[in-house]
Amino acid sequence: MARMTRSGRAREQADENMKGSSNGARNRALWIFAGVMLAMSACKTDGKDKAQPELGSEVGARSAGLPEEHAATTKPIEPKVPEALPGLSGPHFAAFDLLVNRPLAHRMELHDGKRRVAIDATSKDWLRYTNGNYPEDWELGLAIEEQTGAGVKGRKANVWFPSWDSAGEQLLELEVHNPASGDNALTLELNGKKLPAQKLEKGWQTLRVKIPAGTARAENTLVFDFSNMGRYNGKLSGGAVAWLRLGPAGAFGEVAARAVAPEKDTGSGESASENAGKEAIGAKAKEDTSKGAKVGAAANTPSSLPMAQGELELSKGSGLVWHMWAIPGSKLDLEIAAETGCGPVVQISREGKEGALEVAKTEKRLLVEGRGDRQATAIDLTDVAGKGGALTRVELWADDACGAPMTLTRAALVVPGEKPARPKVEPPKHVLFWMVDTLRADHLPFYNSEIDVETPAFSKLVEEGAMFQVAYVQGNESKVSHASLFSAMYPSRHRVLARGNLKPHHEILPEAMKKLGYKTGAHISNGYISEPWGFAQGWDHFVNNLRDGWRIDGMSMAGHAIDWAKKNKDERFFLYVGTIDPHVTYRRHEGIIDKYDEDASYTGRYRKYCSGEDLGKIKGGGLSVNERDRLRIKNLYKNEITFNDQAFATVRAAFEEMGIWEDTMVVITADHGDEFWEHGSVGHGHNVHQELVHVPLLMYYKPLIAAGTVVHSGADVLDVYPTLVDMAGGERPEGLQGRSLVPELLGQHGGYPNPAIATRYLGHYGFQLRHYKLYLRKGDYQLYDRSSDPLEMEDASKNHPLASRWLLDAAGWFRPNRKDWDKTTWGSPSNLSPEFLSLIEGEGETKK
Repeated sequence: MARMTRSGRAREQADENMKGSSNGARNRALWIFAGVMLAMSACKTDGKDKAQPELGSEVGARSAGLPEEHAATTKPIEPKVPEALPGLSGPHFAAFDLLVNRPLAHRMELHDGKRRVAIDATSKDWLRYTNGNYPEDWELGLAIEEQTGAGVKGRKANVWFPSWDSAGEQLLELEVHNPASGDNALTLELNGKKLPAQKLEKGWQTLRVKIPAGTARAENTLVFDFSNMGRYNGKLSGGAVAWLRLGPAGAFGEVAARAVAPEKDTGSGESASENAGKEAIGAKAKEDTSKGAKVGAAANTPSSLPMAQGELELSKGSGLVWHMWAIPGSKLDLEIAAETGCGPVVQISREGKEGALEVAKTEKRLLVEGRGDRQATAIDLTDVAGKGGALTRVELWADDACGAPMTLTRAALVVPGEKPARPKVEPPKHVLFWMVDTLRADHLPFYNSEIDVETPAFSKLVEEGAMFQVAYVQGNESKVSHASLFSAMYPSRHRVLARGNLKPHHEILPEAMKKLGYKTGAHISNGYISEPWGFAQGWDHFVNNLRDGWRIDGMSMAGHAIDWAKKNKDERFFLYVGTIDPHVTYRRHEGIIDKYDEDASYTGRYRKYCSGEDLGKIKGGGLSVNERDRLRIKNLYKNEITFNDQAFATVRAAFEEMGIWEDTMVVITADHGDEFWEHGSVGHGHNVHQELVHVPLLMYYKPLIAAGTVVHSGADVLDVYPTLVDMAGGERPEGLQGRSLVPELLGQHGGYPNPAIATRYLGHYGFQLRHYKLYLRKGDYQLYDRSSDPLEMEDASKNHPLASRWLLDAAGWFRPNRKDWDKTTWGSPSNLSPEFLSLIEGEGETKK
């Protein structure tokens, strides 16, 4: 009990003495006994330590009513709280934010432990499942009878989508609208398997179709084929879709809806459409008596979880799925807001043999008692990623123990260490841009260890600076590709296609460098890169050697570059040298051709050169060549590359002699490659296979770029323009679509892959992420695994469903938005910016 004052204690003692000394002694004993009992009761834990003061401590003695002289005789009991969830150790930074990248995720719904995919056709999310080809096949956002849907243009259209559990018999459920006045039937084809035709009633209806075992896959192709048409907004259409679901039969509740038995093999060769409606075992969606709501688009539409960015709220039975590259040493960093005992289940799968998926890791992270209602945790991906990284499918859903919704306030793939800072360095005083027309990357030894081409000067620059492992051009012929390089725009925006020219209102690369105080000079050997096509803007000195009648071989171009640099070495300058040696005409060079071909042993048509006219005739079938001729043509190409390397070495030696090399930033790249019969043709301009669109991209600037840097993340050549502006200390001009590559050069991206994107005008697209390459055409695609098939000969999509989906998600957003996409503000198609959705909807900043 609390201490009394000396006078108060004396008065109390006097009172006790008046009552008798025996009573006072007895009372004191009772006080002590009561205090001990109270302290002992406070220390009882029933098997758990409580946060109570320990008997004998000063606080404990006072609270128990003990005199002060009994205080501080034992140590306090420390309160024990259950062990925290495993978390991060040491600094980490995010390489891929799952919450920001929710538009790349897919919906998962769970029922009785079974998982189904759910796809919403009422929003722009439908774009990804059309491979971005919606202008040809689909009309989005149709308002139909107080609902929204995606309408088929004409009678037939495709969608491509993943599924989470494709084993066994499946159910396909979809909400369909029939606009036709007369009879209309819908025949569905899943992965090449025709399903029984569905006789449609007028208006909206829910269909359920049984899918035979073995038909569904991890990645699926679904074809809609309507037998009749009506009209939406005056345009003919077979019908519209509001949503669809696919999953095991056990993933669906007892909802009364149209259902169809598996197609029977009649042995007569009759198609399912010839038996339309015969297998129906149900009717248009009826009342769901268990819920008291009609099954239909409004009542049963999948949630809009992916179409948002930021915190993610999940209720029991809902989840999201991402396709993501696991970086070596990375972890999933999560912060969970939920009630105790609730949290997410995280399941991570990888590809096995022949397209089968294997679960690599499943973890529950439920909030522990006493640690608050917001807890952090981390899941180690070291064993999943391995030494080289791995493509994964990350499924995340709310555990069944969650009585109330849980919220993920943070979910990111993180890598160890501090995010690299950008050092403060002076902008380069000089910039040398060395363009090598028609140089394919795989004919350089640092890109292909099996090639025998000698390039000592280029190889030395790689050792001293940086090389981008995968860089694509945005056009497979000179004019289009150079237009993208000079404007930092995709062809869909700059519109320099088979015809057209760069418009004066575009602020092209030399104009931007001139504004930053650089004197600009150019010597160019390609006739297209000239004034009539809009490339002469912004130059203080501009010579197109071909059009002006000057020599165009590499050594002559080197001489012009050196002369101009000597005159301007005391000023800041930007010098562009456009060489063309590996372009036809391929010419033999004394002292070089013998490295690749026994010159004296060849006596055919191409002993001295192979002209562009010859190559054109070979390509068109008007000129035949034998195997020895083919070998000679290839070797002439190789000897031109070595000659160009020697020309660059001459320029470097001159810069070193002038004492300006250390102050110079160097960029080496190409505008496209040439094919040598890999896919049945020669030359360029006809596809987006690797030999035409994969070009070298090398950068050197000693103060900023570490020697031997290799960037594995993809890059576009149109990114060079904003990179140079960034290195020069300027702000990127408006209207550009490219982004600075400085973060990749410094490792600030954490190693997460961005795609390299190639185009052939507006019809063919090539997307490469790590070693996977997507070749996307209208209504069709192929996937190549370049680690095992570097020549891109075999479609590997069936054996790599995760890779197919990873690339299709990125391409599905990029392709329909290619004209507006801005990688600086929108982010990469595989790693979006936090403002992506607001910008794509036009609600954020003005599109640049």
